[in-house]
Amino acid sequence: MRLFVALALPSDLRAALAGMAIGLRGARWVAAEDLHLTLRFVGEVHPAEAEDLDAALTALHAPPVEVRLGGIGTFGKGRRVHALWVGAERAPALAHLQEKVESAVVRAGFTPETRKFTPHVTLARLRDADRGRLEGFIGGHNDRPFPPFTAESVTLFQSHLTRDGAHYEALADYALEGAAG
Repeated sequence: MRLFVALALPSDLRAALAGMAIGLRGARWVAAEDLHLTLRFVGEVHPAEAEDLDAALTALHAPPVEVRLGGIGTFGKGRRVHALWVGAERAPALAHLQEKVESAVVRAGFTPETRKFTPHVTLARLRDADRGRLEGFIGGHNDRPFPPFTAESVTLFQSHLTRDGAHYEALADYALEGAAG
């Protein structure tokens, strides 16, 4: 099973982000129900490893986090741009939560992440996107405001790879300290 830990987004925010999915040839848009903010990609794991990860995430201690999205960007360079995303403010509380998740994943026996955390929500995977249209899309949406939300839990997701792209299944939610319920 292919796993990652993320913040699920409120439905109104997912709808607003999905509403941007237009006018960009070469974009394979992420479905509204699959939009999320990844805290740690884990990768392929065996069921016993998934149980260890679940136990480590159950012991996670971090307060709820206010998340503010804004600014559009891409991953990749030149003709190899492969993802379009909306960024998340690099707030200390979000960085702290990501560090706590990373520690839990490592405690569960997984290799530490070497890439720098870049908080974002992937909007689309790109393949041969027209550079001019892409720049126009970014310019047209870069200053778009999104309502902040408070993440009161983190979610362990399983990624199902299909011909139509990845689809995500929430396996477990882990309440953050002070979160209602």
